[in-house]
Amino acid sequence: MLDRASPGLVCLQFATLSQLLEAVQVQAAPQLVLLDLGLPDVQGIEALTRLREQLDAVPVLVVSADERRETVLACLEAGAVGFIPKTANFERLLEQLGAALQGCIQLPAGLGLGADAALEAPQFSGRQQEVLQLLLMGMSNKGICRALQMSESTVKTHLAAIFRKLGVNRRAEAMVAAMSLGLKLQLDGAAPGLRPAAAEPGGLAALAD
Repeated sequence: MLDRASPGLVCLQFATLSQLLEAVQVQAAPQLVLLDLGLPDVQGIEALTRLREQLDAVPVLVVSADERRETVLACLEAGAVGFIPKTANFERLLEQLGAALQGCIQLPAGLGLGADAALEAPQFSGRQQEVLQLLLMGMSNKGICRALQMSESTVKTHLAAIFRKLGVNRRAEAMVAAMSLGLKLQLDGAAPGLRPAAAEPGGLAALAD
């Protein structure tokens, strides 16, 4: 029924993380992974960490019954592109999943940011936009290095500038700031960059729950 989230969406459901990781060895990479932190073979943040190690370029949206602020922020630090609480009813889940497929960051309300957080979208250089886009997609520093053919020191320099412009200190806070500022993820396979408007989704969504 999750294919109702977006026209033309193909959903594959896996009972364990191992099944999902085996499937992506022989199939095209999914457009988005919806990950339940309560899988039987791998629990909690470890499941997200292992998934990011195998699929660093694929956005991962977490679903969990644990809605504590520290859990949400830990997921973002580990590479999730968003977090949907299990308390959401099914229609709300479909709405949030559809929005995520359009590139909208999905996070619980009330996470909050510090007083220094940007109140409007800052101006980023072209390279900063590319680095920020990959950061918002959950890529590690090394993954960003590979994708943009940059040294790790250069990536860290860009990240420091991005955090300063957003008024934040770490990845998780950058995600929260990006959501509050209305920045979007690029999920259509085009070159990295902040996308001003949503595009029609396509490809495959792999669902693990």
